Amino acid sequence: METSEKTAWLSILTNVALVAIKTTLALLSGSLAIKADAIHSLSDVVSSAVILIGIKISKRKSGSFPYGLYKVENLVALVTSGLILLAGYEIVREVFAGSSRLPPQQLLLATVGIVLTIVITWLFSRYELRKGLETGSPSLIADARHIWTDMLSSIVILASLIGNVFGWNLDRYAAMVVVVFIVRAAFTILLDAIRVLLDASLDHASLNQVREIILDNPKVTQINAVRGRNAGRYKFVELDLSLNVKNLKMGHRVVEELKRTIKSRLDNVDHVLVHYAPQTKDTLVYGMPLDDDGQTLSEHFGEASFFRLVTIDLRNDTILQDTKQDNPYLQEDKAKGLKVANWLLEQNLDVIIVKQELEGKGPGYVLGEAEIEIMLAKETLADDALRQARAAIGKSWLEDRP
Repeated sequence: METSEKTAWLSILTNVALVAIKTTLALLSGSLAIKADAIHSLSDVVSSAVILIGIKISKRKSGSFPYGLYKVENLVALVTSGLILLAGYEIVREVFAGSSRLPPQQLLLATVGIVLTIVITWLFSRYELRKGLETGSPSLIADARHIWTDMLSSIVILASLIGNVFGWNLDRYAAMVVVVFIVRAAFTILLDAIRVLLDASLDHASLNQVREIILDNPKVTQINAVRGRNAGRYKFVELDLSLNVKNLKMGHRVVEELKRTIKSRLDNVDHVLVHYAPQTKDTLVYGMPLDDDGQTLSEHFGEASFFRLVTIDLRNDTILQDTKQDNPYLQEDKAKGLKVANWLLEQNLDVIIVKQELEGKGPGYVLGEAEIEIMLAKETLADDALRQARAAIGKSWLEDRP
């Protein structure tokens, strides 16, 4: 039996115990407020039983329901809110139609009994809310809020009992305050359930977390849309992205990586649907490691003094930008090549022109994984190597654009 089912069973047993205590106190004391609260707890027993049934049904699979029966839990929460409102109505009816008398000789017993119910409801509502949040179960969270209103109701009743010590007959007024708590809890649960049943958006915190995960991936160039919805305790996420990839295989790898990351960082994500399209590039960024003179290609990738970055406009084959930057990791003791490779990726590199063979080396793996084209140059001067690379690569890249 999973955590949510165990908690639902405990909720039923707790509510049965509360009904027994409150009914006994109501019979002994004659208090209208306690009687109303006993009716409230009786509705809790019914709603807890319905919640347990909803949890069991929501886990079942069906060919007629390809997205699962998860929303059964939200439907159960909706029914729970109706039961709470029904309990409120019964209390109001008792307030205006019944009579209330509290024999002084039973005041101490009633007070002790109500204090006991306050302790029970406080402890269990905290426990059930924690389990509801851990499992993401909306029905358990709704039930925890329901039981929390029991505690508030009992506090009001306790105040009315204390008032009776001083001769103040507050029983009817306490019953009406209980009704206010009941109605408030019912509408909170009702609105939450309706939002999910109508496929309202995921909460802003979850959507922002998804956006952060997407933006951490260097292959994502643009977020076109991020949507999400709840179904029971589970989340469904839909993404529309532009990716800096040249083939479907790499695009699939990026998408699967995003799915794994989202499911690992967000609780109860059932499905992530990603629509993506390769980004259309109008420019191409060439990179070259340079020696101290700033003109000659360096034989050592990680130990190059400078890196020349040239941005070419593919539409008319003109240079848009030509910069020379210091190697930011030249003074590092270890892993210079890897750090330089990752730094170049941040510069939106497309092609790297080198004198040193990178295949089988750390920088080669990093750049190859990112689909950076590695061109081994025969020329020594950077200008000559760039001219050769533009002739060999630029035209084919333009033709391969999606």
